[in-house]
Amino acid sequence: MTDYLIDLIRIMLAGIPVYVLARILFLRRRARRLGAKAGTTKVNLKYNKLRELCLGLFVVFMMALMAFVWQGEYHRPRTMIAMARHRLATGAGMNLVPFQTIRNYYHVFGVHGDLFGVNVIGNVLMFVPWGFGLLLLWKKNRSFWKLLWFSAMLPIFIECSQLFIGRQVDVDDFILNFLGGMLGGMLFWFLSGILPKLKTAAL
Repeated sequence: MTDYLIDLIRIMLAGIPVYVLARILFLRRRARRLGAKAGTTKVNLKYNKLRELCLGLFVVFMMALMAFVWQGEYHRPRTMIAMARHRLATGAGMNLVPFQTIRNYYHVFGVHGDLFGVNVIGNVLMFVPWGFGLLLLWKKNRSFWKLLWFSAMLPIFIECSQLFIGRQVDVDDFILNFLGGMLGGMLFWFLSGILPKLKTAAL
């Protein structure tokens, strides 16, 4: 599990300069647009430092997460589509039986095995920032039903996309990723009750 965490951190570090450059360009363009509307060439934008920090961490982590889950076999689009159709028709590399993979890992490795930690605990923890960040950064997402929706939609999107790149498609991954997103949202609600300043990072 440590190796996977190190890889994730490396991808995040590589993504930081990309995000910072993109954010600077975006803010400069926004300042010019606001300046044009106000009839001036100089506009001082007010920044919420807490939001900028949290937004940066969230975006960089999600960039790293998507790069991590999209590691696979890439070919011409026609070949990838044909491979996905074949897998849907034959069930190759797919598990649609809930909790089957989790049970298998438990019986083979126990709860202390590294593979159990990566494939079960890791699949939950990796999606905690997703649920946490959505509620932290956007007030409109602070409802149970929106948390439920987003916690389900991202894992579904990932599992569907992995059909095309030869990755294992597993309903247990969806369940664990979904639980991670929900746990992240619950964690935000808990921490924001203790640290009300967290709520000020949102738009």
